[in-house]
Amino acid sequence: MASAGGSFDETLFPNGVPTGEEDLGRTVELYKLMVASSESLVARRQGVNTFFLTINGAILTASGLIISNQSDARLQAVGLAVLTGTGAILALAWRSLIRSFGQLNTGKFAVINRIESILPVAVYLAEWKALEEGQDPKKYRTFTSREVWTPWTFFAIYCGSTVLALLVASGYIDL
Repeated sequence: MASAGGSFDETLFPNGVPTGEEDLGRTVELYKLMVASSESLVARRQGVNTFFLTINGAILTASGLIISNQSDARLQAVGLAVLTGTGAILALAWRSLIRSFGQLNTGKFAVINRIESILPVAVYLAEWKALEEGQDPKKYRTFTSREVWTPWTFFAIYCGSTVLALLVASGYIDL
């Protein structure tokens, strides 16, 4: 893994791989910071998921209210198209955020695993090896690969609903 400023090790250890006891002590503190940062990222990710689930619940509730309204079907369809179009855009944004969180955590674990390689024990790296580095989906599938299905499902529902609503609004389908 290389970066614009040099190799991964040159970037992570600009003064060389730590070997002295004092340098290793500072490295352990930075290691702890990276682990805490990864845990914090997971908490933020869960907060984002809760936010988007709440927003989607509100959109679906509002859609139900629009449909149950006894006004003109074409007017209802226009309102529904606007609402579900907005939902589709939000679902794409949600999916994008999930993927970004996954990529960021992958980067954090690259750093954590590299630091572990100079420590007496490498618990996260050993766990990753035990999971065959994600190569066998029967042993391990990333949370991100499963998590993105939720916004994709909402996106599909919203797109189908938007198309149907636009067909009703334009008079192609009469309800």
